[in-house]
Amino acid sequence: MASKLLQTPEIEPRSAAPQAGAAGGGLCDAEALAKVALAIAAVGTQAFPKAVATLCLHVSHFESAFICAFFAGDKPLPLYSDLGAEQDRRVVIPYVGSAYLLDPFYDLFKQDIGDRVVGLNECAPDDFRSSDYYRMFYADTYLNDEMGVFVSLGAGTSILISLGVRDDRLDLSARSKSTLEALLGVIANLCRQHWPRLAPSPQAGSSRRDNHLENAFEMFATSVLSNRESEIVRLILKGHSSKSMARVLGNSPETVKVHRKRIYAKMGITSQGELFSIFLRALSCMPPEGQDDPLSYLEDFAPAPR
Repeated sequence: MASKLLQTPEIEPRSAAPQAGAAGGGLCDAEALAKVALAIAAVGTQAFPKAVATLCLHVSHFESAFICAFFAGDKPLPLYSDLGAEQDRRVVIPYVGSAYLLDPFYDLFKQDIGDRVVGLNECAPDDFRSSDYYRMFYADTYLNDEMGVFVSLGAGTSILISLGVRDDRLDLSARSKSTLEALLGVIANLCRQHWPRLAPSPQAGSSRRDNHLENAFEMFATSVLSNRESEIVRLILKGHSSKSMARVLGNSPETVKVHRKRIYAKMGITSQGELFSIFLRALSCMPPEGQDDPLSYLEDFAPAPR
């Protein structure tokens, strides 16, 4: 899937934000330097994830942080969250369970982008903010924007420091990205010192289902739909509009709309929300040894008669 990583839009601030170096925030203010020192001192201790998250939040002026490790061919490993216990239960657990497959930042990880700072608007599909994935993982946590700080650990492993903001009166993306990029070398080297080697948790890496979860995503609905229709389903779930899908597939938007209508009819659904719900339930019901279409393990799913 082509991302918009190299097509960064001009982002104008909607309201004033603190300038870098100004009192109370920025790259070189005394408080930022103190937080760098605290992060350095915390390397190798349980305090480090919070320390590096606090540093990133301070210099970016974002409000919330989640840190996880991405692995090639396995589930993410959550390392830190300040969302709170209830939102961790409602958001983080489903995310690391299977929904990460729809995350635009996970798509970037698979492109092996190295150390990088990327805003949500740079990498998300055009209809992403209308998707059920966005509703579940952004709107339900009141997040308005996200910035991802990628740190490569090599061997198909990266750290993602996800920074979120809830205040929709501010557009901090351009200024925050510039400040984080200036500090990226420090953040990346601190993370590599603290996490020189990371592996999936035993719970995540022990089952066959986890190792083949991406294959299950590729197989989703293939027992009911044609290959092209299954491809469109995956793009719908990731937040592509009909126009965007047409560009990816080399079709016209009208053709995509016809496919979409057939998909809904074949699956006996009427909305993208129903599709998203079926997707998550099907992956959760698939047994560890399962290699077929996850829909085949969903007992209450009955496709429309042909």
